Amino acid sequence: MLSTVTDLKELITAKACDSVQPNAPRLGGISQYLQVMTFADEASLDVAPHFVMEIHAHLAACYPRETWVEHFDWLEPIFDERLEIKDSRMIIPVRPGLRVNLSERARGWPVESTVVGN
Repeated sequence: MLSTVTDLKELITAKACDSVQPNAPRLGGISQYLQVMTFADEASLDVAPHFVMEIHAHLAACYPRETWVEHFDWLEPIFDERLEIKDSRMIIPVRPGLRVNLSERARGWPVESTVVGN
């Protein structure tokens, strides 16, 4: 559950893993994810992005070695879009950009709020 580029770089540099599972949202975005992916590639490591497959399918597709992307069926209600999977492979969407939209169902889920002060 390392969530900084620095922590993952240290792990890779120490040769303390055979593969890394970076998570773009936890790292702070796609740019940070690509930094980790570069370090992993330089170390000839496998990459298996963690969580949020709607983003990570695209990022995994640009890695020079074959990768794995976790798939969670229970996350499907969050987005309007669905990833197509054929023969155990995610098909990269052809729509522009990442293009994921929060579903109406997810928008209606209750959220807690707290008022601080007067």
